[in-house]
Amino acid sequence: MLRVTQTKNTLLDGATIAEDLYTTPKDCEEGFESLELPGKNPTKLIPRSTFVRAGVLTTVRGSAYMEYGNTKVLAIVAPPHELMRASARRMNMGVINCFVNFAAFATGELESVPEREKHLGSMLTKALEPVVCRTEFLNFQLDIRVLILDDDGCLLSTAINCCGVALVECGISTFDLITASTACIYRDNVFLNPSAKEEELLRKHRGGHALAGSDCSSPTAAIQEHGLITTASMDTFEQVAQCQQGGYLSSGTYVKLLDYTLTINKSLRQIIRRVLTTRVKEQHELDVREKAESALEDQRLAEIIERLKQQGLDEFIQSNIKEDPFVKR
Repeated sequence: MLRVTQTKNTLLDGATIAEDLYTTPKDCEEGFESLELPGKNPTKLIPRSTFVRAGVLTTVRGSAYMEYGNTKVLAIVAPPHELMRASARRMNMGVINCFVNFAAFATGELESVPEREKHLGSMLTKALEPVVCRTEFLNFQLDIRVLILDDDGCLLSTAINCCGVALVECGISTFDLITASTACIYRDNVFLNPSAKEEELLRKHRGGHALAGSDCSSPTAAIQEHGLITTASMDTFEQVAQCQQGGYLSSGTYVKLLDYTLTINKSLRQIIRRVLTTRVKEQHELDVREKAESALEDQRLAEIIERLKQQGLDEFIQSNIKEDPFVKR
């Protein structure tokens, strides 16, 4: 079935056709068969290829950029500022506001972008509130902004990891480093760090597709497990900052996916610690270099002042005047 919607473009006054309005069981079968099936018990509990960089923007105090596979996220943290609303000033803890925005080229599903931005911002706020020492900035609010440059799955967990690095770069007091990862199960196959295609397959999943047998109308048919879990943790205290789950999971499967994500979080923690340690060393070397240059400038200035005292103003000026060799000829 096709749906015609008006485009919001001042140059092109036309219509677009949404071809994927409904998903049939056949579409889900074709999408599932095109995936590389990892099996029910994955052996490689490792994160994707990860690139993290702190302090990528010089115009803000705290910033970080992270690539988790093909998912690319930029996070910006501004220093806390006073609450504007008078009713909110009586709070005994600081307020964290997270704003998530998709770049225009990040995703092709433009209709669902506002809803996804609001949902991700809410989940990101819930994940970061247990990590930040909010008792240190009473009646103040901390604004965290996330720009999604590319979405290839694990979006929420990547945003949490990137914001954790940006918080440290900004100098915000935190109880621990926060790391997050995602895992999902579909038709007895556990996907660690699922891609956007695998997550889309879960979103398009319908109740009739979850039945184990081909006869969906049978009342005795067992419901097949399907769902996604995102876990954010603080490994030093062995605490879970946030655990978001969607779909149908049994208690045993839930615990198994939780253990998988916590194991991946420990690997990510080592990567982030190494990045932050390198950043501190770079900043220290830069400070030492700046101090050395400043000391050299002070020494040169002291020598000039000493010469000025010994020679006098007129003699000092004459000694520093150099004749142009071309004029002398």
